[in-house]
Amino acid sequence: MNQKTAQDSLTADLARQVVDLQYAQIPEKALRLAHLALLDWYAVSVGGLREAPVPLLARQILDEGAAPRVTMLGRTERTSASLAALYNGTAGHVLDYDDVHNAVPGHVTINIAPAVLALAEHIGASGEAMLTAFVAGFEQMCAMGTGFEGRLFHRGWQGTTTGAIAAAAACAKLLGLDAHKTEMAMALGAAQAGGIHGNYGSMSKSLNVGLAAQAGLRAALWAAQGITGMAGILERPKGVIEVFSDGFNADAARAKPEGGWHLYRNLFKLHASCFLTHATLQAWDQLRRQHGIDGAQVGKATIHVEREKHRIVFISPPRDGLEAKFSLRFCLAMALRDIDTSDPSSFCEATVTRPALRETAERIDINIDPSVPFEAARLDILLTDGRNFSCHADAGQPAEDVAALADAVENKARRLLHAIPEPEREALIEKCRDLALLRRAAELHPTLAREKASQ
Repeated sequence: MNQKTAQDSLTADLARQVVDLQYAQIPEKALRLAHLALLDWYAVSVGGLREAPVPLLARQILDEGAAPRVTMLGRTERTSASLAALYNGTAGHVLDYDDVHNAVPGHVTINIAPAVLALAEHIGASGEAMLTAFVAGFEQMCAMGTGFEGRLFHRGWQGTTTGAIAAAAACAKLLGLDAHKTEMAMALGAAQAGGIHGNYGSMSKSLNVGLAAQAGLRAALWAAQGITGMAGILERPKGVIEVFSDGFNADAARAKPEGGWHLYRNLFKLHASCFLTHATLQAWDQLRRQHGIDGAQVGKATIHVEREKHRIVFISPPRDGLEAKFSLRFCLAMALRDIDTSDPSSFCEATVTRPALRETAERIDINIDPSVPFEAARLDILLTDGRNFSCHADAGQPAEDVAALADAVENKARRLLHAIPEPEREALIEKCRDLALLRRAAELHPTLAREKASQ
């Protein structure tokens, strides 16, 4: 007789959790964090509309001539639900400014939000239904990430690998599919999963996110029509776990996260660069504030990080703004030169080609230290007057004060939405605070739909 393991029926169990989740079961703190995640995604999406490859992608989408049913953020034109998910998802990641979660590790919201919002508009779903579907998909993606224990990331897979599956489950929830069809949607999402680290620093990284959102939405619509995949797509032979990873901890995936919700450990970015640069930037900010020093006084700096983190953010010297977001040395050099790393426009060709910045970056060393946690960094600086200072920072700790976090995220959104007139901008932020009150989720769109992005 075969011995059952914790991995058996994993896909079906995760699908059942999605189906069973009800809005009334979601605690206030989790709802507040979900509201913030969706506002943050919306803001970074609108902020990224003029960045390559978004206008190029819009041109191709409009050339296809899909049925004009769903909003393309910042444009008067509309397109099909799946192409809107592709477009809006790509726009939301092009600045690399969207939230992250260390369970993946990587980005969760960006895979799911553009899919559920596009589908909600397509079917006329309420804000409450969309919010519930988003939370269900978010929790499932983090559960899968917890089970993989970083293996996907360390093998070079982007978070979009599980993102396509979670987006499919979230969209299945929004469509009201039963557990079997939700499992089929997950299998169809898995059939389209992918995205590799080798493309980091290029347009492809953000495009992969749009593709994951599109894949999830399409998978759910296909499953609703009766198109099937294989049951148990996570755990079955040659399924997701076996193909993409060298192991999986099913007990960890099934376990309740700290506090009961993965949303509690979501992390919001305050720098417009790869999250793996944030601990170093935080360390410099602490040193600057504590000791009253500025970057002009720094003669030498050494960043201590673990090996895998260094591999991701080693692009040096960067050739353009996209590569600069993945250059740990260059991001610190920008901070030392008082260039605002919270402003996406700082990461541009004019910045990258500045000789003074390149000279500063050359005075920064990186040391591999296995004792430093993945999300952390230690920064040692030597001032020109001979003084030494050191600081350790961990960017992987979630904010404890949700009210203060809300202020920070909303202020970030105001900066990114600066082109929107203030009354309409504040109305959008207010709608994101009370998504469940919207009769139709698409009520978020009218203001922005009138703002036409440049071609």
